[in-house]
Formats: sequence, C-alpha cells, structure tokens
Amino acid sequence: MRAKLPLLLLILGQVYSAQAQTYVSVGYGGVTCSTWAARKPIEGKAYEAWIYGYLSAYNAYVYKDSNVIDGVSPEQIRDWFDTFCHGTPNANLDSAVRVLIGEQLKKGAS
Repeated sequence: MRAKLPLLLLILGQVYSAQAQTYVSVGYGGVTCSTWAARKPIEGKAYEAWIYGYLSAYNAYVYKDSNVIDGVSPEQIRDWFDTFCHGTPNANLDSAVRVLIGEQLKKGAS
C-alpha cells in the first residue's frame, strides 16, 4: 500500500491541475484591477476594447441569445468595472469580465 500512495498522489495532482485552467487569456486579460483603477485615458480605451472583444466572442460562441450585455451602456460597464476592481484589486480583467457575464446571466434568468 505504501508504494501505491505516491502514484495515487501523482495521478490526483494531474487531475486537479488539469481542471484548474482550461484556457489562456491573451492580450489585456491579465491586467490587474489595481492597474485598471490607475489607468490613463488611452490605456482605458485599450482595456475597454479588450473587454468588448471578450464579450463579443462570448456572444458569438457561447451565448444562446444575441447580446449578454443588452441594454447596458458603456458608462455602466465602466462603472461596474470601477466598483468591482475597487473591491478586488488583485483580480484581473479576465476574471472580472467573467463575473460581469455571470451577473448578467442571473439578471436574465430572473
């Protein structure tokens, strides 16, 4: 039994690490919320373009309707990110946009 324990731990470690991250976020997805909060106007435009690209890809390949953020203005998106990032400065834009999508899906379901 003792000889099998390291093998079991190795297999379990591989299974759990395979479940942790299923994709690589490219572009500005790794930008932290603290960087978002300290952004200059030109940086903000680049970050927003990345966010809208993510949302567009979500609409095209995942969402079953036409627009997951239907009825939400650019100012509301910016305000949402400001609020979210203020509370979670170590999060990144990739995780933030996924939280935004989750909130929008809950609103649509209610």
